[in-house]
Amino acid sequence: MKSVVPRPVLFERLTRSARVAVISAPAGSGKTVLVRSWIEEASVGEHVAWVAVGHDERDPQRFWLSVLDALRGTVPRSALVRALTAAPDLDGWELAERLLTDLAPLTDRVWLVLDDVHELGSTEVRRQLELLVMRAPSALRFVLVTRHDVRLGLHRLRLDGELTEIRATDLRFSLEEARELLDTVGVKVSASASAALWGRTEGWAAGLRLAALALVGNPDPEQFVEEFSGSERTVAEYLLSEVLERQPDAVRELLLRTSLLGRVNGELADLLTGGSGGERILQDLEQSNAFVMAVDAARSWFRYHGLFADLLRLELRRTALVDAAVLHRKAAGWFAAHGQVVEAIRHAQTAQD
Repeated sequence: MKSVVPRPVLFERLTRSARVAVISAPAGSGKTVLVRSWIEEASVGEHVAWVAVGHDERDPQRFWLSVLDALRGTVPRSALVRALTAAPDLDGWELAERLLTDLAPLTDRVWLVLDDVHELGSTEVRRQLELLVMRAPSALRFVLVTRHDVRLGLHRLRLDGELTEIRATDLRFSLEEARELLDTVGVKVSASASAALWGRTEGWAAGLRLAALALVGNPDPEQFVEEFSGSERTVAEYLLSEVLERQPDAVRELLLRTSLLGRVNGELADLLTGGSGGERILQDLEQSNAFVMAVDAARSWFRYHGLFADLLRLELRRTALVDAAVLHRKAAGWFAAHGQVVEAIRHAQTAQD
């Protein structure tokens, strides 16, 4: 069953992209689907070298040999890039320099797509990749797909107008696209139900897709939409494996304890965890696209994606990490002390204080 929604505006941005295009967004935002759909739509498959970066890739030789093989598979480069096999003495810097030499005569446009760039676990490999990006011939274009920004010196390209950036806000489905997705899988719901589903998912591609698939054959789709949340089995499993379980224990505990809040800052997070450094953790989570979003320009207050917050609250109850009423009382006290009466009363009422 094909359920890919065309994204013509984003396709056009990729077609007209600068020398480097970065697609940076949380898990399940549709990054890889977007690039594959664009390749098909633009009919540039023979000009695309695709490399899927392995989990926590730290071997420079393995990474560069995969890049070499992918480039040799494209029509323009098959005659330029020399074949190479693994050898104990092959150095990543040497491989990057050799590739630059081979590609120097390149004139036909070629795209090198690196999927899951965030998995490059070696600083050395990232520096070697930066060398290639900065010195490659203009005919070689890069599409870097990542869950969060990676240190590659791309700020210099941004200043020179050579960087195209597609981020989470760009990838979020519009209401019209959400309805089109439901149509592609044969799901018929009322306009109000589709709007409610779009609102709960906040346009998150994976959430919409999982909901759409769960709605196929559902005897009461309207009721399903009304009850849909981050605790729905398939959504919860996805967020657990792709987001929550990847966090260190201290970060996981902060997320669970603060999930009862509509918004949180560092001081409030430290109060509920009994720890310190909450603001830095929240800022790091936001920067890494972990379903945490700043709600002010100073990046001091944050909120969680609605479905992610649902999952966190479910996990807090399941693990019995702490009595939720205790957390609500502490939050009520903090908000009252800071003159934020409405939130103080809300948390006090929830704690039945």
